Amino acid sequence: MMALTNIKSLALLAWVLVNTLLALAIGRELGWGEKLHQPMPAPVVHPSAPVEVALYPDFRLPAREKTYAATLERPLFVPSRSEAPPAPPPPPPPPPAMKKGQFQLLGTTITDEARVAIVKEVASGKVRQVMMTHTINGLRLEQVEPDRIVFVQYDDREDLHLKIQPSPKVQPPGQPGGVPAASTNIVPPARAIRRGARTPAPNGAKAN
Repeated sequence: MMALTNIKSLALLAWVLVNTLLALAIGRELGWGEKLHQPMPAPVVHPSAPVEVALYPDFRLPAREKTYAATLERPLFVPSRSEAPPAPPPPPPPPPAMKKGQFQLLGTTITDEARVAIVKEVASGKVRQVMMTHTINGLRLEQVEPDRIVFVQYDDREDLHLKIQPSPKVQPPGQPGGVPAASTNIVPPARAIRRGARTPAPNGAKAN
C-alpha cells in the first residue's frame, strides 16, 4: 500500500513539473504578457498608376449610296428586279513564249542510224551535240537537215541555218589588190634545122 502511494506521488510531482515548465516557456514567448497585444503594422500604400480610358469613335451610319448601291439600283419591291450580271472571267494568263537565240548551228551529222546537230550555246560558249527528238534547255530538236535544224517549244519553232563562210576570192593579176604577175622573159625557140638542108651562104660566096 505504501509503495502504491509513493508511485502516485511521483507521477503527480512529474505532472506538476511538466506543466510548470510549459507555463514558463509560454510566458517567455509572450514576454510575460507584454506581447499579447501587438500593434497593427502600418499599411504600405503604393501610388496608383494612371488609367487611360480609350473611347470608341462616335457611331455614324455608313453612306447609303456606297454601301447599298445595289439596293438603290435594283429595288427589292420592283417586279423588274434582276440578278446582278456575273463578273467577267479573269483574262487567261499569257502563254509561255519560246526563248530563241540560245544556240548557233555549227554542223550536222546524218547517218542511217541517227541525226545529230552540233550547236554552240551563245551564253556559255559550250559546244553541244543533240540528237534528233532530244531536248536541250527545254527546246526539242524536231528536224535535222544538212544545212539547217528546227527547234520547237510550246507552239513556236526556231530555224537555225548553217552559216558557211565563203572562201576569199582570188583577184586576177594586174588589178588593185591582186597578186602581181611575175615578169618572165620568153625566149623564142631556135629554128629547127632539117637534115640535108643547105645553109644559105653569105653574100658573094657559093654554097657548098
